[in-house]
Amino acid sequence: MYVLNEEDYIRGILASKSKPSDLGMGYLITLIAKYYYSEEYDMADVVEIVKMRLREMNIPLYQEYKYHRKIQNICSALYDGKISKDFKKRDYIPIYKSEIEVIDSLDNDREKKLMFTLFAVARYMECDGWINKKNFKRLSEVFRLANISVTSDKKSELLHTLYTKGLIRFAKQIDNLNIRVDLVEDGEIYYKIRDFKDLGNQYMANFKAGYRQCATEGCTGRVKIAGPNSKYCKKCARERNLEKHIRYNKKR
Repeated sequence: MYVLNEEDYIRGILASKSKPSDLGMGYLITLIAKYYYSEEYDMADVVEIVKMRLREMNIPLYQEYKYHRKIQNICSALYDGKISKDFKKRDYIPIYKSEIEVIDSLDNDREKKLMFTLFAVARYMECDGWINKKNFKRLSEVFRLANISVTSDKKSELLHTLYTKGLIRFAKQIDNLNIRVDLVEDGEIYYKIRDFKDLGNQYMANFKAGYRQCATEGCTGRVKIAGPNSKYCKKCARERNLEKHIRYNKKR
């Protein structure tokens, strides 16, 4: 889960009283605890507030007693300074011209989408280019971001290709799959990632000839240009056609 402005994100969740399906419970608890953290409150007060907010969301299969210890541990770490009290607040994640040139030099769309995503995730992590993943299952999240759906063997093959080209490095430990990307922190910013999803589609829509980004506000889908009316991705086009159909039937 990658959130650019954590405070705005959790404020929206608390207002809607609904947990996003792709948001993990640990991250949700951490964000709620940060939102209500105050030196005027005791840790026990924040623990009770977090529990109350979670109950309001009516999360399917949520049982408070199972998360009691996790809530306490997160709040304790927050008050002890082991977890930062500050929200991440970024308007965008930059991708630099020199990085786009590296990406464009690759052989095929899969390699390009993956490298674009690795640059973005590594910069988001702020760990000197490291993308820390303990196992291949967690690394698969990167491939979903890159809009690459292939077998595990193909994923390994793609990573090996980028490795042999000197674009990524692996940690020396054999018990994790941490990847290091060489980031460029100077020069011209060529693209600003403002919505951290569908990164592979964002690359294709903005840098591959014959494609454009969906015209629907907030959508990161790509559109293959077949004519002047090619404005919406398949999903948004279906939704717009359905809305037209509903309006037509109402008029009748």
